[in-house]
Amino acid sequence: MKNIIIVGGSGLLGGNILSILSEKKDISVISLVRKKNDDTKSSSINEVIFNFDDENEYKKIGSEIPCHIFICCLGTTIRKAKSFESFIKVDKEYPINFLEHLKVNSPNALFVFTSSIGVSNPRGYYLTAKSEVEKAITKSLIHYIIVRPSILLGKRKELRIAETIGGIVLNKVDNFFKKLNFSEEFSFSKYAPIEAKQVAHTMVYHALNFDRSLPGMILEGDSLKFNENEEKNS
Repeated sequence: MKNIIIVGGSGLLGGNILSILSEKKDISVISLVRKKNDDTKSSSINEVIFNFDDENEYKKIGSEIPCHIFICCLGTTIRKAKSFESFIKVDKEYPINFLEHLKVNSPNALFVFTSSIGVSNPRGYYLTAKSEVEKAITKSLIHYIIVRPSILLGKRKELRIAETIGGIVLNKVDNFFKKLNFSEEFSFSKYAPIEAKQVAHTMVYHALNFDRSLPGMILEGDSLKFNENEEKNS
């Protein structure tokens, strides 16, 4: 039995991950939430109220709440967070807090983090926050999977106009580059929008089948495109 904890399950990607996990056997799934979600239909997902601003709450991770796999899909926008300080809390401070306490209480756990394409050369507060979490993860000596999607496609609870328009534009650009048959070196595919459901399938597959002889892995571009045959053969 694998004990899985997920944060950010109310978002587009996290919601897809929970949906996939709810159909898996031999796993226990806990979703840490600020408040109970009345829309949760699966009896296999256990929602636990969690105060993200209480340091004592984090001490439960890996101790009172057993954890083999921790999936972090936390993320917000300045508009939704309403301040830069609140944004930094969600996108940087909370993930690092979970990582630090997991490292102490359950050092053999796997930490799965949703980052973003572009963190290799971060510009702006969003990519900088993601980049700093990635650095903390790779230095922690805990097993990890870092996922770097481009714009995620799917039905969100809130409308993100910039991402919607960006997705349309980038999709057109990607199709244009494919028609020109550029070599992989100049490929635009890793920046192309991708379905959140596809990324979720990839994350779940690699998390459940992680090779612990490796310190960690980074998934981006074509490696985020879930191969159903892999799951059938695993």
